[in-house]
This record gives sequence, C-alpha cells and structure tokens, in this order.
Amino acid sequence: MNEQRQIPSSREAENYVLGSVLIENTYAPEVVSRLDYRDFYYPQNANIMNAIIELDKAKRVVDVASVADQLKKQNLYEATGGTQYLFELIDNIPSIVNIAAYIEVIKEKSVERELLKKMQEIANRILDHKQPFAELIAEAEKDFIEVINKRKTVDLIRIDRATDKVLEIVEANKMKNTEGLTGLDTGFKALNRLTFGFQKGELTILAARPGIGKSALALNFATNMCESMDAHVAFFSLEMGIDQLLMRVYASHSGLTLNKIRAGKLSESEMAALYAAKTKIDKFHIYLDEAGATDIEELVTVCRKLKRDNKLDFVVVDYLQLLTTKRHTTNRVDEVSKISRQLKMMARELQVPVLALSQMSRFIERRDDKRPVLSDLRESGSIEQDADVVMFLHREPTKDDEDTTKRYRNAKTELIIAKNRQGVTDSIFLIFKGAHSMFNPMDEVKDWE
Repeated sequence: MNEQRQIPSSREAENYVLGSVLIENTYAPEVVSRLDYRDFYYPQNANIMNAIIELDKAKRVVDVASVADQLKKQNLYEATGGTQYLFELIDNIPSIVNIAAYIEVIKEKSVERELLKKMQEIANRILDHKQPFAELIAEAEKDFIEVINKRKTVDLIRIDRATDKVLEIVEANKMKNTEGLTGLDTGFKALNRLTFGFQKGELTILAARPGIGKSALALNFATNMCESMDAHVAFFSLEMGIDQLLMRVYASHSGLTLNKIRAGKLSESEMAALYAAKTKIDKFHIYLDEAGATDIEELVTVCRKLKRDNKLDFVVVDYLQLLTTKRHTTNRVDEVSKISRQLKMMARELQVPVLALSQMSRFIERRDDKRPVLSDLRESGSIEQDADVVMFLHREPTKDDEDTTKRYRNAKTELIIAKNRQGVTDSIFLIFKGAHSMFNPMDEVKDWE
C-alpha cells in the first residue's frame, strides 16, 4: 500500500537523462531548454542538473570532469556522491535514443508533485476557514492553471535560444500573406496597418466620452473578426443587457435603424431583412455573459473555462470601471489599478487579446480642448501602464449632440492611437452611423455629412 502512495518520481528517468548528457554533451542544450533542476526529485540528481545548467550558461563542455568541478565550486561534490556517482550514471545507460521520452517522464512527475503540493495547500486553506468561498475557488483555480501550464523557469534565457523563436514567428507571419496582419482582424484596414491587428497576450484600452460610440465600435470589432476569421469572442457587457446588445448587432447587420428595431414597427420586407440578419449572426461564435459577472475574479474564471474548451480568441469588457474585485483595496483608484493588472495578466496567461472599454475623467468636460490625452483615463492609476495599446474615440462637440433628432446622423469620428507599445501612434478617421450602431472607414461612406 505504501509503495503505491509514493511521491511521484522516476529515478530511472532522471538517471537516464543525466547519464545521456554525460556521455553525449550535445544533448545538454535540449535538456537544459526543457528541464530545470527543480524538476528532479532526488537531491543528487538535482545537484547534477544544476551544475549542467551553469556549465551550459557558461558555454562550457558538459562531461564528468566539468560537472565534478562545478559541484566542487558549489560545495556539493561530496553530498552528490562525487565522481563515483557520475560514472554510475554513465555505466547504467544502455543507449541514448529515448532521451526525449524520459524528459517527458521527468516533466510529468514534476507537475504531479506540484499538483500534490498545491492540493495540500488548498486543503489547509479550507480547514483554516479564513477565506471567503469565492476567493478560495478563484485562488484554487489560479494555482491549478499555473501548475498545468508549468514551463521551465530559470532566471535568464541566453539570447541565442530566443532568436530562433523570433525568426520562426517572422517566417510564419510572412507565409500568412495577410498584408502585415499578425493578430486578429479588426475589420478596419487603416487600424490594422497601425496595430497589425489585435495581438495575443495584449491589453487594449478603448476610451471615449459618453455617447461617442465605444460600445458600438467594440461590437463592430467582435463581429468583424467573427466574419473574417471565424473567431470565438467572449463579450462581457456590464452596462447593457443582452437584448440591448443584440438589437445593436441586428441594426448593424440588417440595414434597419436601431430605433425601428426597438419600436418593432417593421414591414414584411423589413422583418425578412431582420430574419436574414439573424441567419448570419447565429453563425458568430460570440459568447455573452447572461449572469452579468461584475467581479474580475469571476470574469477570469469564465474565460479560463472557454479557453480550456478551445472557444476563446478575443475578450471584450464593457466597461472596466464597472468591474470590482474581491481583494481588499484602500480606494477606488487602487481597485481599478488591480483590475487592469489582472486583465493584462489574463491576456498573457490565456494568450488572447483583451479589449477593455474605459470611461474618461470628468476633467475633460471642464477643458475647452476636448481632445483626449492619456491622463484623461478615468481612475487611470496603472491603466495606461498596463495597456499595450490605448485608443480614444473623439468627436468635437456640436449642437447636434443636444438635438435628439440629429444625434444619429452620420458623424466623422477620430480614432486616436495614443499608445502603441509595438508600433506607431497616429489617428484614423471613421464615420459613425449612429442609426445603425456601426462604424465605417471614412473612404467607404459617400455623402456622409
């Protein structure tokens, strides 16, 4: 019974991999790139692996003599068994053709030990009765995701290890032949040229004063990438209900005005257009939050589940300032800062682009110049710092804004790229067709004034 409940480990696999490296030092780069010394359970083997890592960093040949010398420098020579143990590792190797398989065994056992450790920690937290249930669940899921996604962790990676990967990315992008598009298609060519699309792992902030159309543009982004790339989109709307959102989607895809759809005063032909739009919209992989998640921990949990099910390419949050966090904060600015940081961490963890809509500070209304700048982000804190891209929608205020009969006329709107970590900052101009809740490139709209 006790033998069946041993801590997960494989001395055979550990000895095999280390012995193979000592026999054939050309295996050292592969082993070092895939394993860390903490992946080895037996202390003697962990010491030897650590010595191999240090020798590899120094670009020194890995063999019995150099490993023994390194162990002496670390005062671990005697504890490891000296040269005798190193030769024992070599003597027990029948061949070195299966080193990749044994590397996988070591990795699996390492992950199993990490899972066991996390489960014991979770059990202790449950028995302590000190954490709220929701916080306990969120932390437990986070811990498990970190272990499942476990990768080799060392302090530094030598540059020649990284350059090959970057060249592979460049070659892959070249092969795509998508006019420089390396991320998700925004649906706007001018924006794609500036950002190369929405990129995996990046947080984009879209901010505007009320009534400018940031929710409409976010919906346009979501449906555009569903149409052009068959993308899966999670859309969290904390301000509007699902019915309100879908009426906007219907307006942008049916040719009917939003007011007509809301009122329901439609002719037979207009109802036919609405049903035709439904057929198209039903094919979109857009997931709407029916429960209305209001805290960031719950939102992250939902996104993790979608990612596990291979149903997540893009996340939209409308809007950031309506999110809360279960973690204690001293003030609202600090809370929003924590939320923006968690959105950025989620983007990197799940490797999807995240678009978060944001309010503007009230101070902009007090200025004569209403053109937004980065400091105008409401409760900005670290929002600007966390974001990879910050975009503003801007229209100069006019009397039409106060006239409800004119408010939904086509309006020239500037999309300002105020921050672009991987590219240039610039502006593009769009036409907001308010009656249809959609934006179009200015050169595609005739007689818009």
